[in-house]
Amino acid sequence: MILLAGCGGEEERADISGAAEAAAEAIATGDFTDVHFGSGQAQTLADAVENLHEPFGELSPEVRVSETEVEEPAEDSVRPPRAEVTFEHRWDLEEIGVEAEQWGYSTKADYVYDQESDTWLLEGDTDLVLPDYAGHESVSISTTNADRGRIMDGSGRAIVYNREVVRIGLDKSQLESEESQAEAATELADVVGIDSGGYEERVLAYGDEAFVEAIVVRTDGGHVTAADVENIPGVHLVYDEMPLAESSDFAPQLLGRVGDVTAEHLESDPALNIGDTVGLSGIQSVHESTLRGSPGINITVGDAVLYSVDPQPGDDVHTGILPRLQDLAQEIVDEQDVTTALVAIRPSDGAIVASATHNPEAPQVNTAVESTFAPGSTFKMVSALAMLRDGLSPSSNVPCPNSVTVHGQQFHNVSGFQDQYVGNIPFDTAVAVSCNTTFAAAWNDVTSADLAEAARDLGMDNDVGIGVPAIKAQVPEDADQNLHAANLFGQGTVETSTLGMAAAAASIADGRTVHPWLVEREDHPDSGNLTEDEGEQLRELMRGTVDYGTLRDLDPISGPHVYAKTGTAEAGSGDDTYSHTWVIGSQADLAVAVFLEEGEWGSSTNGPLMREFLVGAREILADQGS
Repeated sequence: MILLAGCGGEEERADISGAAEAAAEAIATGDFTDVHFGSGQAQTLADAVENLHEPFGELSPEVRVSETEVEEPAEDSVRPPRAEVTFEHRWDLEEIGVEAEQWGYSTKADYVYDQESDTWLLEGDTDLVLPDYAGHESVSISTTNADRGRIMDGSGRAIVYNREVVRIGLDKSQLESEESQAEAATELADVVGIDSGGYEERVLAYGDEAFVEAIVVRTDGGHVTAADVENIPGVHLVYDEMPLAESSDFAPQLLGRVGDVTAEHLESDPALNIGDTVGLSGIQSVHESTLRGSPGINITVGDAVLYSVDPQPGDDVHTGILPRLQDLAQEIVDEQDVTTALVAIRPSDGAIVASATHNPEAPQVNTAVESTFAPGSTFKMVSALAMLRDGLSPSSNVPCPNSVTVHGQQFHNVSGFQDQYVGNIPFDTAVAVSCNTTFAAAWNDVTSADLAEAARDLGMDNDVGIGVPAIKAQVPEDADQNLHAANLFGQGTVETSTLGMAAAAASIADGRTVHPWLVEREDHPDSGNLTEDEGEQLRELMRGTVDYGTLRDLDPISGPHVYAKTGTAEAGSGDDTYSHTWVIGSQADLAVAVFLEEGEWGSSTNGPLMREFLVGAREILADQGS
């Protein structure tokens, strides 16, 4: 806005707006090359801008001209025209991690018109950059981390929140020589159980006044206490808080962990600073933006705090996990000698109430939701849906020959398959006794595309996430002939995760497509195409597994009927051949899948584990009134 004041007439002259816009650009960038001065020095102003901008890194303010007031001299006056320009400064602090916040202020500048050069000359000082600013004061930005949001369980209680910890390390200022530093580092590393060579290297690389952290432990039950390390030269303890679960083995791959930012974090997120804490894995990493909150900030110039924002705590993340069920699942898988996974889902709403992994060779791998394997005969429930859609019913007679040949490859039933079931038998019987040839023979009746569609309709849709990285199944739509025949009974190239098979069990149990979730969704995915009638037929197919089929020797489980399916899939080759073993099942509003990377049979190896979980879960849910 331009205002005119005074009694004289306005002469033909340069527009003040050009000079004002040039000054606004210069204030934002520190380059005053295009600004004409009547008084004041370009270098002084450039230095003042550089000093102010330095702690902001690459962030610069937006500076715009908000008002221009031109004062005309009287007609008989020799005084030149003058002007006052008001600038509005806005710093977008969201770029340094303070969300939805701007630091704003106004400055003014005087101009005088030089008729000879037809130029408006700036009469500027350093307060043009910032009010009451001399240009040399120390400028600093200090941030205060926000309280991190909690991770909540399926009952609305916090399972991960700030708990007291102690950071154990060495204070190098207490150690005079490199030799004493190396000795202390080795001793401390041995006591706390970390790699001594790596820790010694870090200690020697840090500055002479540094505190070099070795390990963080809980104050209430950590495996190392202050008494264990107090006599080590240079040892120093820093008491702090950190978001933790009740114990270190409570769903660690799902919940994830937090830690100090890395160079990669700093490079990818300019809002982070050295010393910040971020999620490094699991829910903590995937939902970092929700949990982190917004830091507080103080902008100080000299001794004055010019701008201050309080930290805003992060939001909570809600999961479906029920801690007692999770503990039960973890206890069961931890008792096994091989990689084992168990996933339990509440079919009525799709909540993953437990997901446990025991992986002795790779503890960091979340086998239950991230690893896929040949599912063996548990996948027959997917094939069964495609076959029902092709016109079969549970009572339909289907062939169960000793062998089936497809495109030159011969398929057999398992060794010891009972002769009484060879021939034409009801479809539900073929499922209960797990006749491979019944399914291999269907290769020309249902297509690979039909099979993939059935898998998606049973909840194995990889496009629908659970809240952490996960894969449910790999079901090719273009497998042909003998490869397709093998896929129909869970061999060939089809693979599923424990999560994927649990999703199928949950969908069958509830008679609709169940999309499992670990973290509560704000929006709901498309429901899928499984119908209640199809679910009822699939449950009828699974009923006989426990009554007279492959799980007939399982001790009875009290309560509502258990629907189940076992699976055993060949893996490896030659002398290294072994079996992946599976079982899926449901009882009332609980569906479960149990996988062992190496076992005997799904019935003998996995069946008892499913029974142990269902029996224990029933007691737990009864105690909780669920």
